[in-house]
Amino acid sequence: MSYKNILVDDSLTYDDVSLLPDQISEVKHRADCDTSIEFCGVKLAVPIIASPMNTVCGGKMAKALSDLDCLGIIHRFNTVEEQIKEFEENNLNGSVYKSAAVGINSNTDIDRLKKLADYGVKIFCIDIANGGSKMIEKYLKSIKSVVDKYKLQIIAGNVASAETTKFLINLGVDAIRVGIGNGAMCSTSIKSGIGIGQVDAIMRALSAKDELKSSVKIIADGGISTPGAMCKAIALGCDAVMFGRVLAGTEEAPGDVLKYNNQRWKKYCGSASFAVKQENKNYIEGEESLVPYKGIVSKLIKEYREGLQSSMSYLNSLNIADYQEKATFVKLTSHSFLERKPQVENG
Repeated sequence: MSYKNILVDDSLTYDDVSLLPDQISEVKHRADCDTSIEFCGVKLAVPIIASPMNTVCGGKMAKALSDLDCLGIIHRFNTVEEQIKEFEENNLNGSVYKSAAVGINSNTDIDRLKKLADYGVKIFCIDIANGGSKMIEKYLKSIKSVVDKYKLQIIAGNVASAETTKFLINLGVDAIRVGIGNGAMCSTSIKSGIGIGQVDAIMRALSAKDELKSSVKIIADGGISTPGAMCKAIALGCDAVMFGRVLAGTEEAPGDVLKYNNQRWKKYCGSASFAVKQENKNYIEGEESLVPYKGIVSKLIKEYREGLQSSMSYLNSLNIADYQEKATFVKLTSHSFLERKPQVENG
């Protein structure tokens, strides 16, 4: 029996690797570590981007993140007029952090992009599940004149291989979302058999970037639930991370706070869930859930920033470029993974 189409390489996740503290650090305090990066024409104080999901990023979230010099991409599950209203009602008119998602429907999304560009949005996320699609190539060609006229920055994806990363690089996009099947509310892998470990996906994307000597930005999208996982994504070489579930449940996330069993919750839906697609009931590859209410987003961003600064201090790194240059990873066994977890005994 032949297995020639089965790759024998391990498909690693964040839990399969750990950073090796092999540097003699001269950092006096983690606060001295600069977590900022340049990303698509703006400076991010922390390399964090809110996913364009309707239960994650509306105008309120985008405003809160812009105040922290982070980026929120306002979702596209509304009309373009409603998208613009989200900016206006949250005092984002003059913000350099204005960013919005569009789809690839030639009848509606070209017009959406033009109207948003006229309004002053510079950073666009082409929000589709499969970035390795000829449809995105067709769409990018159709909007090229608008992109050039307004000097727009284009984020595209999602991809999880070197081949599809090269495809998007050759189409001239500015940033690429990496990750398929590993979002907290994504059931693509379960329903389609598609998807690989997120560390594996990142390594494949970065290898493609290096091979083509590209300056494209790589965004780790999915699989992050702790500051440590974010640290690993950035140390691997990603320029930023995209948060969905991490930001869901915060005060600024869209939706009302619900009370159930004496606890507070908020709704969280995958972008392809039934709740999002109920007007167009096509194939569903997303889940719906409630997440605990987390309070204001600034506290959460502070936690993740301090986690990154702490990790940088262990590697004697005062900036992200130095951190990525010095990072060395080890592969964990199941026992070493469990050993690293806090040991709490009952009784």
